[in-house]
Amino acid sequence: MKATVIFVVISLLLVGSTFAIKVGFIATNFAAESQARVANAFEKLAKANGWEPVMLNSKGSYEAQANQLENLVQMKVDAIVMAMSHPLEIKPALEKAFAAKIPVITIDSGYVEGVVADITCDNFVMGAKISTYFVDSLGGQGNIVVIKFEKHHGTRKRGKVLDQVLSEYPGIKVLAEYTVPASARFMEDTRSAMETYAQRFGKQINGVWCAFDQLAYSASDVLQEYGLKDVIVVGVDGNQETFRRIKEGIMTATVAQPFEEMASVAIDLIRKIVVDKIPASEAAPRKIIYVDAPLVDIGNVDQYLTKGE
Repeated sequence: MKATVIFVVISLLLVGSTFAIKVGFIATNFAAESQARVANAFEKLAKANGWEPVMLNSKGSYEAQANQLENLVQMKVDAIVMAMSHPLEIKPALEKAFAAKIPVITIDSGYVEGVVADITCDNFVMGAKISTYFVDSLGGQGNIVVIKFEKHHGTRKRGKVLDQVLSEYPGIKVLAEYTVPASARFMEDTRSAMETYAQRFGKQINGVWCAFDQLAYSASDVLQEYGLKDVIVVGVDGNQETFRRIKEGIMTATVAQPFEEMASVAIDLIRKIVVDKIPASEAAPRKIIYVDAPLVDIGNVDQYLTKGE
């Protein structure tokens, strides 16, 4: 009898492991802190649910991302999450996932027909928050450097909002505009460009607008090294390093995206669709799910700094 019970228990464990939910996760570039935050939160939450996460880094390559997506389809994963991805550029691979009836959820990737939903902050709103704060801080006057990133829909939208805001401020002059290439060396590239501007313009620079925070790290480091310590520097994302820099006066402000919350929403959608068998259209009646992103500056940064930072 005892042997029979042991056999049954072992059999149940084997069945449980056989039918464990396997979820694929692809991010465009883990070198970007925002994407690393989403990935880390997603992996932790998936494991907490007893699922098996397959974590993949495209390292900035569309081709690699398409291949990774096709590999996940071949693995017959139960769901796929793509963070800061390029669904339009890899549409043929995405169509294979749709054909295989695998639910695909995107995070901050722009909604495309067929995915369950895109979970994101409203980049037009974030662009407006940080850009109006920026020009207000300048008093509507001064010389600025603009550092954009055009390869991601969100950062591109923020840059377009900045252009609209600046059109109403003729007293603000753009000394230079740099578009960061999509590569693993994006911070080094930004630093090199900022060094050129610091040497060329020096104390003429009153402000630097950055499409996301890591660009602001490179820019603010250069400004500090060149003794340009009164320059207004802003970005978007809201990482702990950003909050530390704001606290120390090295950066001025950011809009803090709740990347961990985005991962949590994705996990909840997978649970509803894969575990609870709720149709995707009912699990996500809205195809774009927005989460709020507050503006953070010296006035409220203590609320966001992790204890010990």
